[in-house]
This record gives sequence, structure tokens and C-alpha cells, in this order.
Amino acid sequence: MKKKLFAILLSIVMVVGLLPVTALAADPTVYGIWVDGVQVTSENKDNLCSGTVSYEPTTHTLSLNNATLDNDTMSDYGINTIIPSTLKIRLTGTNSITRTDPYGGMGIAPNSSNSVEITGDGTLVINVIGENYDGISTGADVKISDKARVIINSKGGLGIAGRMVEIDGATVDSTGLYAGIDAHRLKIVNDADVTLKATQDGRNGAYIWKDQEGNGGDIELAASKVKATSYYPGLYAAGDLTVNGGEVNCTSTADGAIWAKGNILIKGGAKVTTDGKSPMGGNGTFTVEEAEIDAKNTNVNNIPAIFDECVPVIADGYHLNYAKAVDSEETEIDLLSSGTQYFALYKNVHFITKAVYPVSFVVTPDGLTNVVVKVNGQEVTGSVSLEAGTYPVEVTADNCKAYTGNITITADAATHTQTIAMTYLPADYTKVDAAIAKANTLNKDNYKDFSGVEAAVNAVVRDKNITEQSEVDAMAKAIEDAIAALQYKDADYTKVDEAIAKANALNKNDYKDFTGVEAAANAVVRDKNITEQSEVDAMAKAIEDAIDALQYKDADYTKVDAAIAKANALNKNDYKDFSGVETAVNAVVRGKNITEQSEVDKMAKAIEDAIAALEKKPASTKPGTSDKSPQTGDTSNLALWIALLFISGGAVTATTVYSRKKKYSVK
Repeated sequence: MKKKLFAILLSIVMVVGLLPVTALAADPTVYGIWVDGVQVTSENKDNLCSGTVSYEPTTHTLSLNNATLDNDTMSDYGINTIIPSTLKIRLTGTNSITRTDPYGGMGIAPNSSNSVEITGDGTLVINVIGENYDGISTGADVKISDKARVIINSKGGLGIAGRMVEIDGATVDSTGLYAGIDAHRLKIVNDADVTLKATQDGRNGAYIWKDQEGNGGDIELAASKVKATSYYPGLYAAGDLTVNGGEVNCTSTADGAIWAKGNILIKGGAKVTTDGKSPMGGNGTFTVEEAEIDAKNTNVNNIPAIFDECVPVIADGYHLNYAKAVDSEETEIDLLSSGTQYFALYKNVHFITKAVYPVSFVVTPDGLTNVVVKVNGQEVTGSVSLEAGTYPVEVTADNCKAYTGNITITADAATHTQTIAMTYLPADYTKVDAAIAKANTLNKDNYKDFSGVEAAVNAVVRDKNITEQSEVDAMAKAIEDAIAALQYKDADYTKVDEAIAKANALNKNDYKDFTGVEAAANAVVRDKNITEQSEVDAMAKAIEDAIDALQYKDADYTKVDAAIAKANALNKNDYKDFSGVETAVNAVVRGKNITEQSEVDKMAKAIEDAIAALEKKPASTKPGTSDKSPQTGDTSNLALWIALLFISGGAVTATTVYSRKKKYSVK
């Protein structure tokens, strides 16, 4: 029983303990933002619209990821906020806001004091059909950026309404009954692509107004593509209109395609095309820098395309590059050649302006004379105004090679001063080459020292220009001077000296006539050089030839003749053997020369020796013989002796005559 009571008591305590907890549980945080009629709270912020929408309260960022907001029965607004800060909408994928109630409903409607910033790389399509209801409407600013793509169709109101509307790099296509954009200021920049359209007569594609203090009303378009179409001007600026680069195409079905109450400035290479029924222009100035403008007036009446009180003025530093017009009779006029450049006269005016830069030329090196600079074939004096681009340039100057090349002019000031470096003509090396050729024809072996010529040739420097001609001429002179200073080597007298030595070794007394050798030796001239070597060699040959022509004197046969005479005086019959004498006598050879005198003397001695060796016969002892002389009247012996005498005398005479006729030469 006690256990049951305790259990009951414990249960009661537990129940009572739970009561304060339930009573103290916190309520969810609510935020001042509604999405498709649902207020965002801390509980649903991460899972709105079936998870396609989420909200980050710390950064005030609403993320749409393939979201579809079309519950217009529940709310007049696709997105509505009263947060005290800029609402950031980040797009991912393809998103849409649709309001089909003809009596109300806006796409995005922040508090009048809150701005909207749309970012991301997704798409948002807003369709609103309610009368006087806008696609995006705020009393503050609207910014669309970061490659976002927003398409708006507001059939009963404005496409986008705000104070400052900025489209930065995004794509926007906004169509409204009254205006594609209605704002205090409009800024479209950084490769944005914007299409604006007003569907109701008497409206503007973009209507940019001034506030009560007279501020604002300006349109700034930079490096973007903008197309505006409406009944009244596609672009209307209560203040100034500036187009800086990009493309702008505006159409008005009843008025001027572009109108600015303030000033118009078109620059940066912008291309602006207008098509209207009245002149485009404004109430202020119309200044054109670098741009292309094609203004048309399609009115059947003869109405100019440009307002005659707002004639475009080309700014300083720019000029017409192209200008053509069409008059009321459809006649095309070249405004450049005609000189008629009052653009407000024509129904169609198409002109292109380019920046021009004062380009000056600095021709180096200093001190050049008769310098002529031509650009595009036209001579330039001082500076010349040129557009950006590439131009052919020709430069001539005295003593220089003609320069031809291209220059490139840009907006960079560094290109506005062009430095042309001229190249001097090369120096004339004709004299140098002639001197070198002269040196090359020489045989250096003929000269005592050829190094001076070689040094002068090797000292030639080939890269001198015409201003250094004196140096080049000095090189030629140095070679010529070195050649002139050359000294031939002495001729070689070795053969001459050998021939003279050969002659001196001879005994002139051995020869019949030695004067030819002496004359040839005395004719030698000792100062000949190597180029006269042939003359020196001829001297040596003359001596050699004179030596070869020498004739030895005849040997002396006196002793031989005396010995023979002595032998002939002998009666061989008186001697036992007279053959030795006869042999010696018969061995005599006539015609020997003085160099053979020893042989001749040997012949004489042989005879003398044979005679000395004779032995007489003994005296006769036979009867009837007597050693007495023959008696007178014994004629037989006498006749024999007379005959022998005549024979002996004739032989001696013949031998003498023969020996005198025979001559020998000594080589």
C-alpha cells in the first residue's frame, strides 16, 4: 500500500515538474520579410517554398534556388520586406515570381526606405499583370549585378522603380506599361546587357527624373549593351546622358529616340544608333569624343535626325573619321569630302569620330641634316594628329639609309612621341679593298719583313659608317704605306759565288784564252734583290759558260821530237834489236794538251829509254869483209842511204804537221 502511494506521489511530482518547462518554452523569431505570402521565421528560414528558398538573417540574404513564387491568392507580393537594411537576393538556377491578380501584386516590394540587391549567376523571371503594380518597386535603390539575369514583364505598372537603379555586369530585360525603368538615376556598366521597353503610348523605355530639389535625372552607360524602345524617347534623362563605350540602340515610335534635358556626352568608342520620328538631342550641349553615331528619322516628313539646337560638337583631340548623310530627297552626301558637316540638316546622319593624338617625331642621332619624315606618304613638319592605329613611316636624312617601318599609336601617351633611329650609310671601303687586294698579290716571302703589311690589313675594322670615313681612309693609307715601306730580300748569289770559286780554282795559264772567264766574273753586280734573281742566275751561268768554253793549251812535244830525231839518227842495223826504239817512237800520240804533259813527257822518256837500251852488233869476221868505208864508186850502198834519209825526213815532217793541226780542249 505504501509503495502504491509513493508511486502516485512521484507521478504527481513529475507532472507538476513538467508544467513550468512548457510554460517557459521560447517563441520562434520572426523576420520582417515575406516570401510568397509566408513570413520568414527562425523555424522556416532554411526551408521555404519546399526548400527552394532560404534566408540568412545576419546578412539579410534571401537565396532562391529554382524557386517558383506564384501564390498570389495568399499575397500581393512575391517578396516583401520591412527589414531596416538592404535586402540581398541571391539567384541560383531558374526562378520565377508570378502575380496574375489583375487588381494587385508586385514581384519584389521592399519597404520604401529599403534597397534591393540581386546577385548570383541564376535567372529570375517576374510576371506581374496587376494595374499599377511593378516588377520591382522600392523607394530606395535597386542593384542587379554578378552575372544575374532578370526578366520582368509588368503589364500594368513599371518594370523597375527606385531611386538609384544600377545594373552592373548583369542581364536585364524589363518591360513595363509606363517604363522599363523609372528612377532618379540610372547606371548601367561593366558589360551589362539591358533591354528596356514601355508599352503604353506617351511613355519611355527609361524615364530618369529629378527630385524636388532638382537633383538627379542622370543616365550613365558604360561599356554595356543597351536597347530601349518606347513611344516617347527610349532613353529620357531629366539631367545629363553619358555613354562611355558599349552599344546603345534607341527607338521612338513618335518622338526623338534619345532626349536629355541636360547635356549629352558620347565617348569611349560608343556606338549609338537612334531611330525616331523627331530629332534626337536635348536642351544642353551635345559633345562627341570617340564614338560612332547613326541617327535616323523615319518620319515621312522632312524632319532632321538631330535637333538643330543641340548639334553635336566634336571635342578637342578628336576628329571625323567617317561622315555620311542622307537628305530629304534620299541623296547620300559624303560630309568629309563636301565639307558640309552641320549634322542637324539631314534625315540620316552617320558619322564616326576617332581620338587623335599630337604625334611628334624625334630622329636620332643628333646633328642629322635634311631630315624628312613622311606618314602615310605625307610629309610631316613638327607634329601630326593621328588616330590610334598603325601607320607606315618613311624617314630620310643625309648620309643615312632611308628608314621604312610602321608606328603604332594608342591612347598611351608614351606612343605620342616616336623616336626613329636612323642608320648611317656604311663608309666607303673601296680604297681599303684595293689596298688589301694589292697586298694579297705580293709574295711575302720576297720581303725582309712583311709583318707591317699584315698588321695594317688585320687592323681594318669593317663596321664604320660614313661619318667615320676619315678613319677608313686612314686604314687604306696605312696598308699602302706598309707596302711602300717593304724591302725586298737580297738576291741569292750562291751560284755566282760557286761559279767564281770554280773559276778561281783554275790555272789560267793552262788555257789558250782565259779572258772570257775573267770578264764574266768581273761583270757580276752585287746589289741585286730577289726580284732580280734571274739576272743574278744569268751572271752565274755566264761564268759557268765561259769556263765551259775554255780550251787547254797544247802539250809540249819538244822532248818527244828530240828523242825521235835522236832515234832516227841511229842505224838500226848497228843494233842487235832496234824494235824497242821503233815501238816507243810508234807509241807517240800526237794532240795531247797541257794537262796531259806528263803523258807526253813519258813518251819522250820511253824513246830515250829504248835508245839507251840498244846494244850494238859485234864487228863482222867473214872473209871479204872489212870495216873500212866503202870505196868510191860503190853506188849501191850510197843509193840506199840516200833513200833512207828521204824516208826518215818525210816521216818527221808529216808527224810534225799532223801534231800541229790537232787541238784539245780541257773541260
